[in-house]
Amino acid sequence: MNPAPPLASLEKKIEVEIEVTLHDSAERESLLGGFLGRPPYVQKPTLGRPCQRRGGVNNLARHGLALGIWAWVMTSFSGCGSGGKIAAVVNGHVIMEQELDQRMARLNPSYRSALGNDRRRLLEDMILETLLVQEARRRGLDNDPQVRQLFKEARRQILLGRLLEKAKDQESVKVTDQEVTQFYKDNRGSFTEPETFRASHILVDSEEAAKKALERVKSGELFAKVAQELSTDPTKTKGGDIGFFAKGQLIPEFEEASFKLKPGEVSPIVKSSLGYHIILLTERRAARDRPLEEVQDQIRKQLASTRQQRQVESFVQELRAKAQIQILEPAPPAPAPSSSRLQSSSQSPKP
Repeated sequence: MNPAPPLASLEKKIEVEIEVTLHDSAERESLLGGFLGRPPYVQKPTLGRPCQRRGGVNNLARHGLALGIWAWVMTSFSGCGSGGKIAAVVNGHVIMEQELDQRMARLNPSYRSALGNDRRRLLEDMILETLLVQEARRRGLDNDPQVRQLFKEARRQILLGRLLEKAKDQESVKVTDQEVTQFYKDNRGSFTEPETFRASHILVDSEEAAKKALERVKSGELFAKVAQELSTDPTKTKGGDIGFFAKGQLIPEFEEASFKLKPGEVSPIVKSSLGYHIILLTERRAARDRPLEEVQDQIRKQLASTRQQRQVESFVQELRAKAQIQILEPAPPAPAPSSSRLQSSSQSPKP
């Protein structure tokens, strides 16, 4: 018999599950991917360690949490257990094929693509998730005060989501073709793609190893084969291919060397803080303006989403205006006045 997971570890796993649900359930990927040994999926291939793409994570829009949970609840419980074929049975708990279909349907599109619509892998996720929940209940964690508090917060957010869903007027957020076209004309600069490059690379830890790799490539061996055998970067499994990137997305040394190459050319050895690279430029795409036909669906969704958000904000403001609210918390002290940061010390006002 396999040993039970440590209690502290299991408690943390349950806490993470609930917090992920509260944060963005409608968009979450498979929580148990780590247990099955799968790396997180990235929509565009990156250069592993050396080329961490810059930029932050989009913040949830105001009230997005509640709406996200409501969407998750609706897809989670509609039709569950109402018949159909059985996909698996875990210690007496039945997982229906309909549940599997619903889980697949609400996966993040990028993760679904990485999964290859492999229902069996997703079912393995659900089986492992069920085992963890069963073990948690066996240990009485469903009565743990911290877990119960998280569930209480989840119920609050579900109610909020349902209320805000009802506050939206679906008819009034419809976007016409004329509005889409006008938005495109007014924001042409937002639909310009910069020049992009596609490259493969071999990353090694020493200059000597880089010289040997470069010799093999120059002697006629396939770049992908040498990358698979010698590269220390995760992209080795794809022959060193890192996909497309634009200026400013990768480390400077790598970009500088790549931009000097023509498609099909191989760079000399490039040293960076991560090691020694050999780069093959495989494609170069000129900057372009994306046509309206390519972005009209994106614009339509953006405009509709903005209108829905305004509806929700208006509803909340109206609700607050009608309410009787007493704030007993003392107001924070006003900040002390200070001179402008643009003023030099010699220009400070005299007393």
